[in-house]
Formats: sequence, structure tokens, C-alpha cells
Amino acid sequence: MPDFVQQALLLSLQVALATVLLSTPPALLLATLMARRPWPGKWLLEGLILLPMALPPAVVGLVLASGLGDGGALGAWLHALTGWRLRFFPLGAILAATLMALPLMVRVLRPALEASDPMLLPVARTLGATPWQGWFTVTLPMAWPAVASAMALGLAAAWGESGATLVLAAALSPQDLGDVTTAPLALIAALQHPGGHPGGTAEGQLEAAWQLAWVSLGVALSAVLLSEWGRRHWRRRWQARPQAVGTP
Repeated sequence: MPDFVQQALLLSLQVALATVLLSTPPALLLATLMARRPWPGKWLLEGLILLPMALPPAVVGLVLASGLGDGGALGAWLHALTGWRLRFFPLGAILAATLMALPLMVRVLRPALEASDPMLLPVARTLGATPWQGWFTVTLPMAWPAVASAMALGLAAAWGESGATLVLAAALSPQDLGDVTTAPLALIAALQHPGGHPGGTAEGQLEAAWQLAWVSLGVALSAVLLSEWGRRHWRRRWQARPQAVGTP
């Protein structure tokens, strides 16, 4: 396996793991807010959270590059204030993957949190638990298979994200990128520029592209199977929950 393939796979793994770890807490928070009873402005929050799922990934990358890049208002302000610049790795790639994975994770988590028994938290409150303690000790343990399912799908989405990261990489200057690239971008580069890597040939680049594709397929299949296991486990747990007398 060529060195650039190994580097691309390692970078994709780092980005995917970092994305899942950073996205899970806000996904749980947002899903909890969306699962509660209606409150003013809830519909607007729901629309904003799920909007990246409806947008082309390239648009998300363009917005990110325009906002935080050197030419963006926020990016220029941060650079003038602190000297900070948006770079593709690690922050740029992680932000792009997070914006695409977070709505998917919220979408998976919301039904599990909506299905939680509304009487459990009041009972926990009568036992002296605060609202946060009740959620952490009652609601979250009941929904943990759904959390595992959401994290698995988030990992797959972050690993395979190419649209937003491709636009972000194109918008950044070459010195900001160096030789770092994710697996999807390396696959595209291998097909577009045969022999472009040191010592590469057209046949070697095609073989490298297939290596990247097979590994990505394995990651995606494993993540989907884990997500489905989590969903089925949560469903069995929900169906086996104790019900009040007279409840159908």
C-alpha cells in the first residue's frame, strides 16, 4: 500500500473520530431540545439544525471557507486579532465533517429521546435529582443504544465526506494544505492525476484508488451494521419496558 494511501486513511480516521467525539455532546443537547414539548422558536431551531442535510455539501464547504477563510469577515477578524488562520487540517476538515454529520446524528437521536417515558424524570425529581442528574442517570442510559447508532452513522458520514472538504481544500491556498488529504480526496486525486504521486503510474494510481475504495467500503459497512445493531437493541429495550396497568 503506497505511503500516500496510508497517510490519507490515517487522516480520515483522525478526522472521523474527532468529529464523532466533538459532535456527540451537542447532538445529544440539540436532540433533547427538539424532543421536548413545543416552545416558541422551536421550529426555527429544527430547520437550522437539519438544513445542512438538505444543502449540497459543496455549499456547506463554500460557506465555511467564506466565513472562516482569509477572505471571510470572521476569518479576517480572527486573523487580525489573534493571528489565527483556518487550515485544512485538522480544524478545517473536522469542521466540514461536523457540519455534515451533526444533523444526521440529531435526526437519529431525536426519536429515541422523544420516546422516553415522560414520568421517569418527575419521579427522579421527587427522589432529589436535579433535571440534569435525572437526564444523565435516567434518560441517557435508556437511550444509549440509539447514541451508539448515531455515533456510528456520524463516523461513516465524517469518513466519507468529500463535497464540503473538497471545496474547502480548493478555497485554501496550497501552503495551507501541504500533502495532507483525506481518503475521498486522495481517491479523486488518484483518478484525476494518474502518476501524479512520486513514483506513481496510471496502473498504480488506479490500484491505490481501489485500495482507498475498499477500505472506505469496509468502514461504511461496519458503521452501518453497528448503527443497525444499536437501533435494534434500543427497539427491543423500548418494547420490553414496564408499562402501567391498563396501558395497551
